[in-house]
Amino acid sequence: MKYADPFLAHRKAQEVAHAGALDIGLMSSLITVELNITELCNRKCVFCPRVDPAIYPNRNLNMEVSVAEKVARDLAEIGSSARISFSGFGESLLHKGFPTIIRTIRAILPNTAIETNTNGDKLTPEKIREMFDAGLTNLYVNLYDGPEQRAKFTAMFEAAGIESYKLRDHWVESFGLTLNNRSGVLNQPEIGVAPIESALQKPCYYPFYKMLVDWNGDVLFCSNDWGREIIVGNVLRQHLTEIWLSDALSKIRDRLAEGDRGHSPCNKCSVDGTLHGKSSFDRLNAARIAKASTTP
Repeated sequence: MKYADPFLAHRKAQEVAHAGALDIGLMSSLITVELNITELCNRKCVFCPRVDPAIYPNRNLNMEVSVAEKVARDLAEIGSSARISFSGFGESLLHKGFPTIIRTIRAILPNTAIETNTNGDKLTPEKIREMFDAGLTNLYVNLYDGPEQRAKFTAMFEAAGIESYKLRDHWVESFGLTLNNRSGVLNQPEIGVAPIESALQKPCYYPFYKMLVDWNGDVLFCSNDWGREIIVGNVLRQHLTEIWLSDALSKIRDRLAEGDRGHSPCNKCSVDGTLHGKSSFDRLNAARIAKASTTP
């Protein structure tokens, strides 16, 4: 199958690899733990809520190493193979302690995939080498300016001696990604992203396979919830298992499994939601149906 975003093929391969790892029951559905380690970004991209500072301003809020360490320890305790992804709502390389966070997680999870997205503006061969020496597995550079960036970053990775990277075409004329309105926070009709007239009537897999941990340890129900409308827990006060299998998340999954997006912020969200995570959706949905059939 050919996807609008070629990167989805890479994600599908990772999902297959995850499915072949150790089965730890319902927690095996957790494929990705995404960490939003900073609320800073040095760009204002047209397809990101940060394009309007009045809606999404820069804030100097950064994740403490202890938050990342707690996430890693919880995953290690249950034997999870979920990958750690530094993405979220900011530019991870602006976090001054980023290599320390990577190194801390790697020490606890020696076999876990650890990856980060970046706009590349702060990259140098030395920074690349530092992150991989700390334990990074994959680095994805989003090319926001144009195809001419490819030569620059290819040379940079060659100088660093690193091959575990991907360059993603994200410039305006290309948009080599699947755009959505970030749960209604983004309104840019000139690129085809605007509020939807009514809630989509289809399932969404996001809360079935991915956990978003915010800079302060809060867990958002979905990585597209840029308005932070639904917080389902906090990793500093709860174990990841408690949050992932909580009643709060289960109630949201119940509605989304039935294709019901009538609640906020899902009723404002234009994301397809079914491009990745089907195996996790099937596992948790089967458990939900089985539980309902035995409940008096």
